[in-house]
Amino acid sequence: IIILPRRQTSINVEFTSRFLRPAEAVLLLISKSVGGIDGATLTFSLKSEVKYIEPADILKCKSPCYEL
Repeated sequence: IIILPRRQTSINVEFTSRFLRPAEAVLLLISKSVGGIDGATLTFSLKSEVKYIEPADILKCKSPCYEL
C-alpha cells in the first residue's frame, strides 16, 4: 500500500478464530526509502475478542444410558 505524506488510510485486518481464548499479533508497516528520505516504521499490537461462536457441526446419537 502507498500512504502519501500527511495522509491517512484504512487497512482491514480479518481474523477467524479457532479457539475461545483471545489471540495476539503484531502488525508492522515498514517504509521504503524514497529519494534518500526514510519514513517511520509503524507497529501495532492486535488483540482479538471472541464475541460470537457458531458450532461447526451438530451430531445426534442414541445410546442406552445403562446396560446390565
